[in-house]
Amino acid sequence: MKLLHTSDWHVGKTIRGHSRADEHRAVLTEIVGVAAENDVDLIIVAGDLFETAAPTAEAEQIVYKALLELSQTGATLAVISGNHDNARRLEAVAPVLEAVGDVHVLTQAKRPDDGGVRRFTARSGEDVVLAMLPFVSKRGIVRAAELWDNQAFESSQLYTERVTQMLGLLASEFDTDAINLLTAHTFVHGGKMGGGERQAHFIEDYAISSPSLPITANYIALGHVHRPQKISAGSPTHYCGSPLQMDFGEADQQKQVNLVDLNPGAPGAVTPVKLTSGWPLRTLTGTFDELEATAKELPDEVWVRVNVNEPRQAGIADRVRDIVGSQVVDVQVIGGAVRPKRAAISRRIGKAPTELFAEFLAEQGTEDPRVGAAFQALLDDEHDEMAGR
Repeated sequence: MKLLHTSDWHVGKTIRGHSRADEHRAVLTEIVGVAAENDVDLIIVAGDLFETAAPTAEAEQIVYKALLELSQTGATLAVISGNHDNARRLEAVAPVLEAVGDVHVLTQAKRPDDGGVRRFTARSGEDVVLAMLPFVSKRGIVRAAELWDNQAFESSQLYTERVTQMLGLLASEFDTDAINLLTAHTFVHGGKMGGGERQAHFIEDYAISSPSLPITANYIALGHVHRPQKISAGSPTHYCGSPLQMDFGEADQQKQVNLVDLNPGAPGAVTPVKLTSGWPLRTLTGTFDELEATAKELPDEVWVRVNVNEPRQAGIADRVRDIVGSQVVDVQVIGGAVRPKRAAISRRIGKAPTELFAEFLAEQGTEDPRVGAAFQALLDDEHDEMAGR
């Protein structure tokens, strides 16, 4: 049996306000192609399909089209919700998805006999037991009274204990003659974050330990962490990571999906498949001249963050974009060291506003006469307006 593991699509996410919808369409089409070319039997989407709980119509169109196309490959499709997803909204469309193909959607933790475990026969003929655990919030698992009364470490420990109990209950349905799988959207101690995740859900409060994971699974497909990696556990346990470099903290990562060959009673054999549709993220540092030389080597389809080593001046971001290109989405000025601020108010008494502003610019390391001229023009306009009253 062949499994394709993908997660953390984050459709709707922008890069400094710039849309990445076309990239998401392209990379999801690429994933559909991987599934079709490899004739996979099961596709797992391990949560965080959307970037936000209130996705745009465009984001919904991209996600649901991709899910339909994945189901049309003939594979069984299993989807769980993540911490970015609106569980109720995803649950509302689940019946539609399930009506058009062999699709299983789970948006809240459930007992094995209530949808937490799915049993089916793969196209390749093997019996499959699939345990599914969507993201569980702390509020969803620790009662309000306990959150109020307990110390922080006690609530965190209680969260871990209860998630461990859930996982144990789901794994109790595993069958030695079947292929046993678990998918969960959670953070496991020891996992290395990718750089673009929501920090609030990666603190100790939401973590479980690898011993919490069942040792009887042939493969455990995790979502939540954007960096693809194997977790040290009793069963083959992997984060496949996000399909795009979501932020500049992920610029060094090769994005992928996991193809897994499975047989009953044996650990899954994992083959990473590289994804190439997303634009890479790059950081450039230097003076204007150095940036001009470096920019010549950049591809057209790339997102760029620039650390410009020049004094602060008006329009510096526009000048950087003229040099590097319109794909620049972030400009930080690292030149022009800030001078110590003058704390003595008495030394400023009696000075004209233009003098004070000039001192401020000097303290900030800004060397651009246009800024001072613009300030003078604002003063003149204010003076004229006051005189006309």
